[in-house]
Amino acid sequence: MRDGPEFAGRDGPRPAKGRHRSAGLLVLGSGVAAFALGMTLLLASVAPMWGILAPKSWTVAAPPQPSPQRSTAASPSARPTSQVGGTAANNGTRSMIDGPVNGVAFTMRVPALNYTATVVEGVDAASLEHGPGHYPTTAWPGRPGTVGIAAHNVYWIAFSRLAPGDRIEVTTRIGVYAYEITGSKITDPGDRSVLAPTTAHRLVMTTCYPLWAGALATQRFIVFARELMAIRRNT
Repeated sequence: MRDGPEFAGRDGPRPAKGRHRSAGLLVLGSGVAAFALGMTLLLASVAPMWGILAPKSWTVAAPPQPSPQRSTAASPSARPTSQVGGTAANNGTRSMIDGPVNGVAFTMRVPALNYTATVVEGVDAASLEHGPGHYPTTAWPGRPGTVGIAAHNVYWIAFSRLAPGDRIEVTTRIGVYAYEITGSKITDPGDRSVLAPTTAHRLVMTTCYPLWAGALATQRFIVFARELMAIRRNT
């Protein structure tokens, strides 16, 4: 007999095998769906980095580029055009003054005497205290006319040794000018003809004479020179 307690439930109704299969498939499908969703979210988060799978509304940013440095050079409108009797010459990158700047005119060199000096602008007592000065009323080196330079005789004591053919070099911010001595003379302090205007390019140097007499000198020693060559910077 099969109705004893030891057989209770043994012959009862059993779940069908199809139900177990459905449940398993449901669990498996849920797992696959979750995996697919996770991969989709992962790709969506990293795709913009490579520019793939990104929606059309997204923009893949380029690496930041260093900002170009601003130029600190003055604009052309801020460049000087004139200063203390000089004119500005533009060489494409900056303005150069063809004239005295801050009281300094140019430099002069006499190779025969191994002499070099800075020439200031002006021939008054203060200007000539430490060396030669340029007569402001005379021409500027490189321009037509007489370039006049003066100095106390104590600075030019050796100039009595100069002779025709010796060279004098004058250097400005714009160029270098070579002069050749043509002669010299001794004259009175009131002789203004030595600095007379001319259309030629020439140089005249004046000082007190005798050169050894210092402040006791009563005459003037004049040296004349003509321009031989001019080397100007590109402007």
